[in-house]
Amino acid sequence: MVFIVTALMLEASPLIEYFSLKKDMKINNYQVYKNSDIALVISGVGKIKSAMAAIYLLSTFKSKKEDILINIGFCGTNSLKYALGELIAINKVKDMDTGKDYYPDVYFGKNIPKETLCCSSKPIFKEDYKEDKDMLFDMESVGIMEAGQKFLYTHNTVILKIISDFLTPKDLDKEMLKDYIKNNIPYIVEIIDELKNLNDSSKISFEEEERAVNLLCESLNFTEAMKKMLFKEVKKSKLKGLEPLNILNDFSCREVKIKKEGKRVFEQIIEKLK
Repeated sequence: MVFIVTALMLEASPLIEYFSLKKDMKINNYQVYKNSDIALVISGVGKIKSAMAAIYLLSTFKSKKEDILINIGFCGTNSLKYALGELIAINKVKDMDTGKDYYPDVYFGKNIPKETLCCSSKPIFKEDYKEDKDMLFDMESVGIMEAGQKFLYTHNTVILKIISDFLTPKDLDKEMLKDYIKNNIPYIVEIIDELKNLNDSSKISFEEEERAVNLLCESLNFTEAMKKMLFKEVKKSKLKGLEPLNILNDFSCREVKIKKEGKRVFEQIIEKLK
């Protein structure tokens, strides 16, 4: 089953139409639309609402670990390297309230940009963000990550964002926003197919690789975040048919005495795994 969470009907309506979803009249708590393969819920705005709606959906439909949870919605950005309406796959979510980071596995969408997303409990305007670093902002992704990690395999929780504005989230053209969703539906369908194929291959065991990553990270004093990123790249490498254990073994005798050196070795390993 594919579970989709959108914050707004505006985001949901093109998906409801494309996938021929019908409203479930037996459900009163949320607006839920479904067919035999997809269930979509409209959560409302904010990470608490998105978490509650996702959990409701996953619980009501008795989800399995192999099911897929996708958050599809808009985000604002201060970056001019992306055009309005462009689809972005999120590989890191930062909770702006708590500082906690989440790392969605992104094994799909070879030609889709991958970016970090900041999740805020309030809309972010130009005057709110003073840093020079390019960044994307939304209000729901943290709730989706929290819900997904309780119910599903990590790689089955996906955050897809479409650029709606350059931190000017007022008076947006609703028809234009709907077109942004419609224009990206072919990519969304492709991603869903990739995730289903990935689940078919998810019977592959990664236990041996996980042990090797843990040992290597301990010997090279890698941080917990580096360990998560390394294990993710190891899994991607194995799914591509490569031999990540051989690459990890090549670095097993390396010694790291200073933090800067450790970072350099880490980048070398990641590069070899790709």
